[in-house]
Amino acid sequence: MFGNGMDERFDQRMSRQSRLINRTHHLHVYATKHNTHLTFTRPDFSPMLSLSAGNLGFRKANRGTYDAAFQLSSYVFNRIQEQGWLKDIENIEVILRGFGVGREAVTKAMLGSEGVRLRSSVIQVTDATRLKFGGTRSRKPRRLG
Repeated sequence: MFGNGMDERFDQRMSRQSRLINRTHHLHVYATKHNTHLTFTRPDFSPMLSLSAGNLGFRKANRGTYDAAFQLSSYVFNRIQEQGWLKDIENIEVILRGFGVGREAVTKAMLGSEGVRLRSSVIQVTDATRLKFGGTRSRKPRRLG
């Protein structure tokens, strides 16, 4: 367009990014107040592994704790390694959703010794938490007397 080669470089950069996106696996972290869900997906978003804290034996209020989410994330990381998927995985995008304590627990597990093998493959961390702008009226706060 301008004759200085900018278009060619832009096209090369965009094609490289699209190639990275096409081979990127995803680790979805859905952290709610009461539970934490981890789903590991292929580049086409079909699930390879999907677990929550309840699958590890945590029941009722224990599912929403930091410890449950930390154990869940270390279990998922070990499972990915045991299945032999690490050799096929080039890039991982971590998608965080929700404001629960599991969000911090998964991050700490990834940065700790549990996630040492997956950490080098992470290329992007995305926050997909849904926020309401205005929306419907909130519930009346509960008053305990």
